[in-house]
Amino acid sequence: MRNVIGTICGWAADYFSMRVKLEDPDSLKPGRAYMMGFEPHSALPVGIPCVFSCCSPYLPPFCRGSLHALASSVCFAVPFVRQLWWWLGFRPADKKWVNRLLSSGKSVMLCPGGVQECLYMTTTDELVYLKKRHGFVRMALQHGAPLVPVFAFNQTKAYSWYRPGPPLFPAKLIAWVSRQIGAVPLIIYGQWGTPAPHRAHMSVVVGRPIEVPHLPEPPAEVVQQYLDAFISEMEALFERHKAEAGCESMKLVVM
Repeated sequence: MRNVIGTICGWAADYFSMRVKLEDPDSLKPGRAYMMGFEPHSALPVGIPCVFSCCSPYLPPFCRGSLHALASSVCFAVPFVRQLWWWLGFRPADKKWVNRLLSSGKSVMLCPGGVQECLYMTTTDELVYLKKRHGFVRMALQHGAPLVPVFAFNQTKAYSWYRPGPPLFPAKLIAWVSRQIGAVPLIIYGQWGTPAPHRAHMSVVVGRPIEVPHLPEPPAEVVQQYLDAFISEMEALFERHKAEAGCESMKLVVM
């Protein structure tokens, strides 16, 4: 089954002409636990299963056999989808699993902005929702796990989408519904209005790790310090690579 899933992940990555780049491969050590923050979420974060599933041929060498990506707990409540995510190496995005994985020396990949980004994303610029996301930084500090920014260029072009809103529906109503169901109500479609994604040329860049101290009870000001450092490095990573990825006219909006 792993071989079959790995082949499918490879086909999917090839469909997007996937390019994976590590800014500083020597700084990422095999066997070390990292807290990897993947952005943006986009309508669907297809870059995560294509590149970071446990059996993807595009999985960077430093995290082979030691990385688990996280998905919304809603995904694990649906039969078959639950098994599929598990085979891909995904685990539920909750504190229990993050602590369990980091404590065992495994690396964790999550999308800190999450589905909240779908409330504000546009088709003209990239958007990340990070300024209030202290939780993943706090857990990284509690385990001494370096923070690693990861950005997927052109992922937002993989699917077209329609988000209900004004004037038909108040923005506050959409936000409330999103909180209740754990997802933003989007109409998502690909080529010719089908589920097949558009052939976006994706580039996934893994940034340099941000070393953090090991603090079982990190003070709020230290959490804020390293969240600011993560945001700054994500912005710098975007600027360093956007031209090469064909996104030179785009801006990164941080909320």
